[in-house]
Amino acid sequence: MKDKSIIADQLNDLEELMVPRRKDLLTWWLKFFSAIFVVAGIFGVFIYPYMFLMETDIQVALYGLQSTDRTSFLMLVITMLFILKGVASFGLLTEKEWAVDIGLADGWVGILVCVFVMIYNYFGPAHIFAPLGLELILLSAYLVKLQKIRTDWKRGRGRIS
Repeated sequence: MKDKSIIADQLNDLEELMVPRRKDLLTWWLKFFSAIFVVAGIFGVFIYPYMFLMETDIQVALYGLQSTDRTSFLMLVITMLFILKGVASFGLLTEKEWAVDIGLADGWVGILVCVFVMIYNYFGPAHIFAPLGLELILLSAYLVKLQKIRTDWKRGRGRIS
């Protein structure tokens, strides 16, 4: 009876070793863009209050949205999008269990914003032709990759302490 429990423990240890490390599930381009958006998220956290303290306006843009007015609602939305991207990227790079879920939410929000901007630009007052943006293609690839690694990420192991 005791031998069976020893064998079961060894099988559990072997199974745990076979589970991939979460960071190994990320592709090089996902790591690259995550590193950029961690910096952008940190930048977003500090730049918004800085604009009010120094009474300056800085131009920011994401997904076709752009603003230079620190008091506009659009500036707040863009800043929040950068912070969301930063949180998702930080979670992916530090192998947090919740990272893929936040990343999927970030991707869907990004796609919705891109589609909204394209429709608004086409039917809006300026009537600008809005071609399929590169952001939309990259966000789609991001979503597909995160969806593929989601189950392995959930059962994967994080950083070994």
